[in-house]
Amino acid sequence: MRTLKIATEDKLHSAESAAVLLGVRPSTIRSWWSMGRLPRLKIGRLSRVRESALLALIGREQTTEPKMREESNAVA
Repeated sequence: MRTLKIATEDKLHSAESAAVLLGVRPSTIRSWWSMGRLPRLKIGRLSRVRESALLALIGREQTTEPKMREESNAVA
């Protein structure tokens, strides 16, 4: 018999609560699930996302934002 270990300290979010945290629509969360951009847990008919996955997504988004170049400091 297999034993499944689940991290109990990681909060699970629905598409609606994840959307509120990220400032997007729930349909965006569902789209990211379909595209594989955001991992989900299927619990019967319900889909949930771990809070750690949301934090990882936020971290990825912040590191991939283009950096603004200050042109006023450029030497001509």
